Amino acid sequence: MTSWREELMGNENLQALRDHIAVKSERTQSAYLFTVKRICDFFKIEYKEFDPKVLDQEKYDTFFSTRSKELKRSSLNLLSNVFKILSTLYGLDIKIKLLKETDKHTDYITFSELQEIINKADKEAAAVAAFMFCTGLRPVSVLSIKKEQLMLNAKHPYVKGVLLKGGRRQDIIIMYHEIVKPLLNWYLQFKSTRIKDYDKNEYVFVSQRGKTTESYIYELIRKCSTIVGRNISPRMLRKGLGVHTKELGLQDEVRRMIMAHKDVKTTIDAYSDYNIKDIVRELELKVPQNQGITGVQPSPPQSALTEKCPFCGGPVENEMLLCPHCWEEIKIVCDNCKRFVQVNWKKCPYCGTNTEKKKDKFEYAL
Repeated sequence: MTSWREELMGNENLQALRDHIAVKSERTQSAYLFTVKRICDFFKIEYKEFDPKVLDQEKYDTFFSTRSKELKRSSLNLLSNVFKILSTLYGLDIKIKLLKETDKHTDYITFSELQEIINKADKEAAAVAAFMFCTGLRPVSVLSIKKEQLMLNAKHPYVKGVLLKGGRRQDIIIMYHEIVKPLLNWYLQFKSTRIKDYDKNEYVFVSQRGKTTESYIYELIRKCSTIVGRNISPRMLRKGLGVHTKELGLQDEVRRMIMAHKDVKTTIDAYSDYNIKDIVRELELKVPQNQGITGVQPSPPQSALTEKCPFCGGPVENEMLLCPHCWEEIKIVCDNCKRFVQVNWKKCPYCGTNTEKKKDKFEYAL
């Protein structure tokens, strides 16, 4: 009995696709062929009889909308990329949808959780997790780092000329180097005792077999999951640094350089979900209250304090958006009637408009 792979490889209608992916890695070829298998399974077409020319815009839209309910962004984009290749090779003229998942509402590792990982996790895993958090690098960039790129003895330790997404290279500063540097030195010594000829290996982060594979990074980070009580991925470490730099109050342009983004808009969109608390914080830092102002400041009339904060119970005025006692956001403005509505109300009591904001997981990439 022939396997699905053998049937697809023997399908003459897919010769153009096989020629196209022949120059790619074996892993990529397998992923593309498996995606073609998914397409055949979805439309109930025999593998050996599948002809890409039967695909059209309607079939793609149906396939995409159905699978988007059960697949992650990366899997959906792989499906779309295969459709795009088939459309180009066979002249199908299919408009492809590539999804971009924002980091605004995804989980992340906090700095306090990183400290807990460093103190309790396996030391090899802790060293890699700390390095990834404090540099914000993706696994592919971490694995590309060579020993000669580590500038640990500089006044402000950094990694020189790191290979980034898209083929760019950039120097990456190591935040909290006083934490990362001892862990990195231990890691280098540990690998020297465990891996034969590690001193001759030019790469820093390698598996027990001396290989630079992404599975090595993912397995190490996964070991830290038991420490924080939930599954951890490398992306959560990068998101953690992005959020942490915002909490520190760093300028967006500085954060862009730390996160190695091409433009500051990417940094703001991904890691800067600003709200009214941030405005208050900035005003307190740059416009100190009651400094340089003489005279007695008028007090608000007691009649204006007609409500209580739903979080701390402190007195607040009718039109206050932020509680001056606990700094929680207590009011929002109705988009329809423009009246003030309590933040925990699902509907506006004045016009009946739904005020509960729904956060989309995906957005279409430009």
